[in-house]
Amino acid sequence: MKQIPKRAKQFEIMRSIFLFERLRPETAEAVFRSEQCECYEFEPEEYIYTRTAFRRCMGVVISGEIKAYKEAKDGTHILLNTFTQCGVFGVAGLFQSCGEYVSDIQSVRRSRVLFLPETLLRALFREEPAAAENYISYLTTRICYLNRRIDIFTGGSAEQRLASYLFSLCEEKIPCTIHVPCTYIELAEILNIGRASLYRALDSLEKSGALERKGRDLVMLNADLLCGFV
Repeated sequence: MKQIPKRAKQFEIMRSIFLFERLRPETAEAVFRSEQCECYEFEPEEYIYTRTAFRRCMGVVISGEIKAYKEAKDGTHILLNTFTQCGVFGVAGLFQSCGEYVSDIQSVRRSRVLFLPETLLRALFREEPAAAENYISYLTTRICYLNRRIDIFTGGSAEQRLASYLFSLCEEKIPCTIHVPCTYIELAEILNIGRASLYRALDSLEKSGALERKGRDLVMLNADLLCGFV
């Protein structure tokens, strides 16, 4: 890990995240120019946060790729999420007194992260109530997302878990095309099933006419058929 200078491109990426929606550009610029706002570079496989060593900061991914995972009791890693440019992590470590973070955060490849500490966010929320509203809206959306993820992990068969996962990604009316934001190996980890089970589930949903597979693009064709697997 090494601290690197902040650049104009980093500001443009930070300004595009949910926190600064409807806010004046100069407000975002003041946050970016604050000495508390720092940018760091991480090497591949370097830990950014662990369960017991983390910063009370919101991390904004500037470049690279980062993963969040939990280690199960048997030592296996369960992939929770991946973050690329504009991705945000660290909110679970903010505004609470717990001494542990919820997961491990690790750089997949060389990555750059802009950190907005809790003290800086508190000052922003006092000055700009709209930023606080944006933050609350983001948290409620995450709660809904995590509840859907719980449904996926407890969904029963591989087909049920896969169908639930696809529904969680689809924000449009079906038919729609979903680009799976990870490899199929990683998707199997996310669904907590074996790779062979995932491929059998994909074949099953495709043969039923519920979806069509085009590499990592999955075309959801029929909502009723897909619901039959949930």
